[in-house]
Amino acid sequence: MYPETEQTDRSETGDPPRPPAISDAYPFPIDAIVLAGTHQNPKRLIAGRNKAFLEVGGKLLISYVVDALLAAERVGQIFVVGPAEELLESLGEYSSRIRVIAQRGKMLTNCWAGIEASEDCHRYDTAMPVHERPLLVISSDLPLVTGRSIDDYIRRCARLDNAAEEPYAILAGVVDEPGVTPFHPQADKPGIERPFVQLEFGRLRLANIYVGRPRKLSHQEFLQTGFSHRKAKDWRNVIALTFNFLKSQGGWQAAWLSMRIQLTLMLSKGKGYWYRRLKKGNTRQRVEKSVSEVLGGPVKVVISPFGGLSLDVDDEEDFRILNESYEDWAAITANVDTETD
Repeated sequence: MYPETEQTDRSETGDPPRPPAISDAYPFPIDAIVLAGTHQNPKRLIAGRNKAFLEVGGKLLISYVVDALLAAERVGQIFVVGPAEELLESLGEYSSRIRVIAQRGKMLTNCWAGIEASEDCHRYDTAMPVHERPLLVISSDLPLVTGRSIDDYIRRCARLDNAAEEPYAILAGVVDEPGVTPFHPQADKPGIERPFVQLEFGRLRLANIYVGRPRKLSHQEFLQTGFSHRKAKDWRNVIALTFNFLKSQGGWQAAWLSMRIQLTLMLSKGKGYWYRRLKKGNTRQRVEKSVSEVLGGPVKVVISPFGGLSLDVDDEEDFRILNESYEDWAAITANVDTETD
C-alpha cells in the first residue's frame, strides 16, 4: 500500500487521533501505453485504414489521445504501440516523452510490448519494483478524451489502490449512464448508443482506459479473450465469452453472471419481477470477485463521469457520426471538465 498522509495527533485534547486521509495520488507520474492498432487485420480497418490514423474534426485520432496524455499531470512516459513507420511520421514532432513501439500482433501482444518497454526504462529504479508499478493503458481512437479526464481517472484509481490492503492488478474503467446519455441519438441529431451492463446500482459502459499491474495476474492469457468479446452488441459475443469462461478457473460462476447480466438488460424495459430480482443480485462486489477469479488477480471497477472515455470508433457509422457531431460533443466534454475542477 502506498504512503498515506500522516494522522493528526489530538492527544492533548483527549480526543482519539483522526484516521489518516487516503491519498488520491501515486508516488510518481505513471507511464501510459497507447494501443494504436494494426494494419494486419482487415476486420479492424475502417475506410481501409487503421483507426488511429483516421481524421475526426480535422485531426488524427491518435493525436487526440497523445495530446490528452501530454496534458495530463499524472502521466509520465508515453509508449505508443502500432505500425511504427506511420506512427513516427505522425508523432515525430511530438514531445521526447513519447516512444513508438513496433506492433507485434494482436491487442494483448502489442500491450505487452508497451509494458516491457516501460519496464526496461525503470528496471534500475529503486523506488518500486517494475512489476509493482501501475501503468495506464488506453486505446488510440478516443476523440473526446482530455487531460482532465485522464487525470481524474488516475486519481480515482490511486485512491482505491491506496485504500486497499494490496494494490489491484487491474482497475477497469467504466462510464455510467448519465455520462454517455448526451451522446445518444436525439430527435433531430444523430448519436452513438451502445448496450449497457445492468448492475444493482445503475447501468455502466466499459470505457477504453485501465490502470494496472498485469504481472500480478496469474491467468493473463484470458485477457485476449475478454478483449475480443468485450463488445456485447448481441448474444453471439455473450455466448462466445460465456464458453470461454467455462474453460477457466471460477468459470462457471463467471459464465452464469455474464448471462445473468445480459438477461437483466433484456428485461429492463418491462421492469417486472424477474428484472428486479436479477438486478438486485448483480452487485459490484460479485462482478469484481468473479472477474478477479477468472484473471487470477484482484480487479476493481472504477466509474468515471467522462462519457468520452467510452466513445471510440467501432465502425464506419461511428466514424461518420463522430465527424458530424465532433464540435457539439467536444463542447459537452469541456463542460464536464469544468464541473470536475
